Amino acid sequence: MNDAFTTRLAPGQALTLAAARAPRRLVVTGGQLWLTVSGGTHDHWLRSGEGFTLQARQAAVVEGWPEAAFQLLQPAAAVQRRETPAVSQRLPLGQAAA
Repeated sequence: MNDAFTTRLAPGQALTLAAARAPRRLVVTGGQLWLTVSGGTHDHWLRSGEGFTLQARQAAVVEGWPEAAFQLLQPAAAVQRRETPAVSQRLPLGQAAA
């Protein structure tokens, strides 16, 4: 497993995940994670191998119990949009851009 984008939480360390425009998938890769989401009515406990989908515009707070490692995955469409180069407007020869 490539853990280049894995976040590790030490015992007692909490992290706020800011809201994003698109849904994201949180996957626990080690330990146990406590998760609470904005607008939620209860907390979630996730173990290694389990995941949770954060909806668009939904923030969360995570904490390892006692420690955890996780990945926050972006949907493929969001990644592709960022990697697509900007399209330039073609102008006739000799015409300057405004």
